[in-house]
Amino acid sequence: MTASIAYKGKTIYELPESRSPEIPSVFFMSVHKSGSTLMNNLIRAACEMLDYEFVDIQSHFFNTGISDADIPADTSQIFKPRGYVYSGFRYFPNQYEIPCLNDCPLIVLVRDPRDAVVSQYFSLSQSHPMPGKDADDKLYKHMEEQRKKTLGSDINEFALREVGGFVKKLETYSEVLKTHPKARLFQYEEIIYMKKKWIMSMLNFLEWKMQPGQPMNLANRFNVVPKAEDASKHIRQVHPQNYMTKLSPETIAEINKTYSSTLLRYNYI
Repeated sequence: MTASIAYKGKTIYELPESRSPEIPSVFFMSVHKSGSTLMNNLIRAACEMLDYEFVDIQSHFFNTGISDADIPADTSQIFKPRGYVYSGFRYFPNQYEIPCLNDCPLIVLVRDPRDAVVSQYFSLSQSHPMPGKDADDKLYKHMEEQRKKTLGSDINEFALREVGGFVKKLETYSEVLKTHPKARLFQYEEIIYMKKKWIMSMLNFLEWKMQPGQPMNLANRFNVVPKAEDASKHIRQVHPQNYMTKLSPETIAEINKTYSSTLLRYNYI
């Protein structure tokens, strides 16, 4: 056992021995409803091809029912400078330290928060999976309350209330990216519309070597673009600026005014 995490006196996670101890560890981070699940699944599949050790601790917390507020500080023990591919982050964590972060390559994937908040509205109200309850049922109850609250909200009311959370995550990433020595920022549209190019850019940046044909196979495997919008599906629709058809002009104007500095920084306005 290389490291473990305890919650309420019980071990809830043990870091496996790395199958690839010689590689520099890598971090993949994103934001909810910003292509995060697609990137996570794609990187998991890439690690299977390369025989790299994939670690998604945030999903582990979700699946066992541990809320963000209750994530243990000793999670920092599982982060090693070599041998692991850490993915699944939907925000930059503040509950624990990542001691080796600046020693490892970092890839960040972001999306226009106006589109992300619209996607979150439909996800919470209809399609988002519920968390597990093995370690705690607090998160499950919170998600039930969130779903009820969302179902009782108009989409414009929801967007004005929740978009600030997305903007805050983008601002945090902006600060991290300013000082990180080896980071790469990608936009949602790149991983949606240009999967092979995105994969090749990622591989080149990380100096990962795949066999001929594997990048194309990976791109084809995850090339899912719905022909029509379906609010009941996790992948409801993928095209940018969907917010323009879902939110009122008044709501859009208010968001643009309130968060103009962040939207400008990321070239969304």
